[in-house]
Amino acid sequence: MKSVAAGLVILMGCMALLGATGTKAATTTVYIVSFEFEGASGQQTNPVIALYDTVTWVWSNGTHSTTAAPGQLEQWDSGAQNTSPTATNFSHTFTNLGTYNYYCSVHSQSTGCRQVGPKFSFSMMTGYVAVVTGALSGPYEVNQITQTGSDIVVSWVTGGICFTNVLQRSTGDPNDSFDTNTFADIFTVTNTVGNTTNYLDAGALTNFSASYYRVRVPL
Repeated sequence: MKSVAAGLVILMGCMALLGATGTKAATTTVYIVSFEFEGASGQQTNPVIALYDTVTWVWSNGTHSTTAAPGQLEQWDSGAQNTSPTATNFSHTFTNLGTYNYYCSVHSQSTGCRQVGPKFSFSMMTGYVAVVTGALSGPYEVNQITQTGSDIVVSWVTGGICFTNVLQRSTGDPNDSFDTNTFADIFTVTNTVGNTTNYLDAGALTNFSASYYRVRVPL
């Protein structure tokens, strides 16, 4: 019997995603203090939130911005703001899974697609927001496998990653076991800007007793 055993793991991830949409969205506050994005503890914070949650940045002092790095599914830019005459705040609601880098455009800068870095030698004012839901924690996750005749269609999230990513296949045993050392590259995508990439693995159900899939990102 032909098998695509990895589908069980993917199904569990999809169930977690569907279940999360019925939960009440939350708001996380990040305080902009001097040259840091801080939490309530007064330390640098990089929020880990759920899908459809909101992050609100509150200016405590100075002139700063919260600006998303380019090339990501989530984009926001508060523009340079300060606390005069009253405290300023800016909110963004996240509707896509992934890890999103951001920076203060006054004291840091984008250094490339999805990348952030210092603008001056004395300051590095950057952070990130991670949006996670169950097993689906961001790009590079295979999120669907479907069978069409003797072919297998593999889908994975590549939205805005701006990096080369490679789909791999392992032809393990039909008993849900495989050797991680046997994964081989079968498809490469570069500079992706869409949300999902699909690959048709023609004849996979006929050619292999079982197929397992994963996505890697070359360093």
